[in-house]
Amino acid sequence: MDYEFINSFKKPQLTGNWFLDLNPLTKLNILIVIAIISILSKSWQVSTSIIAFYFLFAALAGCLKRFSKMFIKLGLLIGFLLFILRAMFFPGKQVLYTFWLFHITQEGINKGIWFSTLVVSICGAIVLFSTITRAKDFMYALEKLGAPHSISYIILASFQSIIDLGDRAKLIMDSQKARGIETEGTLLKRIKAFIPIMGPLVLGAITSTEEKAIAMEARAFSAPEKNTHLSELRKVPLWEKVLILLVNISLILFIIWRFIL
Repeated sequence: MDYEFINSFKKPQLTGNWFLDLNPLTKLNILIVIAIISILSKSWQVSTSIIAFYFLFAALAGCLKRFSKMFIKLGLLIGFLLFILRAMFFPGKQVLYTFWLFHITQEGINKGIWFSTLVVSICGAIVLFSTITRAKDFMYALEKLGAPHSISYIILASFQSIIDLGDRAKLIMDSQKARGIETEGTLLKRIKAFIPIMGPLVLGAITSTEEKAIAMEARAFSAPEKNTHLSELRKVPLWEKVLILLVNISLILFIIWRFIL
């Protein structure tokens, strides 16, 4: 029997990257502070700088490509829509362009730039956290703070179900394509190809839920005993605690400077 392999699960599963190996709550704390600064600053320059820092953090974590792929698509879509809505509907005195019932003003453009960069910076914090943090580690960290393991499992299973549904939908679409059914082309063709897979997709989700429930009962999930975990989180070192303290102090100083000084 390979005791070395067995004993390896008693140790924290580290990646070797100092940023990735931070405690999930530490990473959450840092990103929340950054998001709060972006909200309180009320400046599109600050929000844009924070977005640039997200890419730096992703590079430090070694997941720049994966973060960029997710964030750029989401950021362009949300940022563009919010900018257009603010620019077209925000009232102002300096009218730049008039189209039918819409009046694009300089004030609307300024508000659109600020609001779109603000929302994109907040979305960037969420995307970055989901990219550099495993969901099971985050749930385990919450359990160690006293959260019920049933709640953490529900949250974890919800996120995993979304991923599973996406993978299953892609698998069914590939099967339809192998049968010669047209699944690509215009938007109307894609909608027509997607509707028939809803039945197998929903039935598969129901079956998967039942299988998970059986597996949970087989592992004594509802037993009134303390549950165990296959992997452990490392103990938070002193330097990480100091880092969090400095980050939170920086937020307090920023609030004092912003609203008092």
